[in-house]
Amino acid sequence: MSSALSLVLLAIAAAAVLGFSLITFFFAYRAERRVGSVVAGLDAVARRIEQVNGGFNARLDGATGEMSRTLVEGLQRTTETLAASIGRAREETRARLDEKLIEVTARLGDLKATSDRIVEFSRSLDEFQRMLQTPRLRGEFGEFALEQMLADVIPAESYECQALVGAFRVDALVRTPHGALCIDSKFPLDNLRRALASSDPQIREQLLKQFAADVRGRIDEIAVRYISPPETLEMALMFVPAENVYYELLNRPELLEYARTRRVVAVSPNTMYAYLQALAIGFRGLKIQNEARKVEQMLSDLRARFERFHDHFVKIGRHLDNAQAQFAGAARDVDRFQGALDGLRVGRLTEEDEDQVSAESAGVGPS
Repeated sequence: MSSALSLVLLAIAAAAVLGFSLITFFFAYRAERRVGSVVAGLDAVARRIEQVNGGFNARLDGATGEMSRTLVEGLQRTTETLAASIGRAREETRARLDEKLIEVTARLGDLKATSDRIVEFSRSLDEFQRMLQTPRLRGEFGEFALEQMLADVIPAESYECQALVGAFRVDALVRTPHGALCIDSKFPLDNLRRALASSDPQIREQLLKQFAADVRGRIDEIAVRYISPPETLEMALMFVPAENVYYELLNRPELLEYARTRRVVAVSPNTMYAYLQALAIGFRGLKIQNEARKVEQMLSDLRARFERFHDHFVKIGRHLDNAQAQFAGAARDVDRFQGALDGLRVGRLTEEDEDQVSAESAGVGPS
């Protein structure tokens, strides 16, 4: 019994294995067919991709060749244009450099000529300085400088050079309404020049003391000779022809104080110009005052003439009033005479009209 059951179970197991094998074979067959179809599709896709890739490569090669030709042509044109621009710029730069070189050469020539003139001027200045070491020539130069300043600022009729003041002759004299202003330009410079040239302190100090004494003496001489009111003002000017010398005086306040006590004012070329400008303004004010007086006199004459004209105008008015009255009376007479004539023409002349006409004909005016 058990053997038969085992055989049955064995048969069932064999049938199950056989069925499972058949099922597995069926599914394997179907899967193989599907894989084959997929592989075929993939082969077709691969071939299509190869075709598309070939066409794309062909187009890409054509586009690359065209782009290469266009790029080469553009680069060639750009290179030619750039080369032409560089050539023109080089030529323009060369021309400008040539012009600048010519200009620089000309300026160098001008500079050389200027340098030569400066050297010549320096030589002339040295000679001039050597000439001014002579006191007489130095004094004449101071007088010349003073005269030029006066001519530039003061009216010609208001100043005089080398004018007499009493028994002495002053270098310049400016006339004012309150007296003459005397200007002396003979300033002592010898000892100061020697002091500045000396390197020995003791000698230099001694020369500066002598210079101070010279200045005091000159101040006294100016005060005695050129301050004599009312012919002159109560002051005079001492013209110092160099600014550095004037600064030396400023460093010596005792000299300036002494000059003030003697009513002598030291002036340099710059301060002298300021004084002369003030005088020139005063002269312009005097001229304006004189012109104003002339205008006032002219206005006074004009007023008198206008008053006479007014009198004549009033008389003419009265005459015109009388003439107008006479004209009005004559017009009334003409109107009455015209009325009488009109009555005579129409035959209506009355007795009164006849008497009026007879009177007018006889030359008797109306009452």
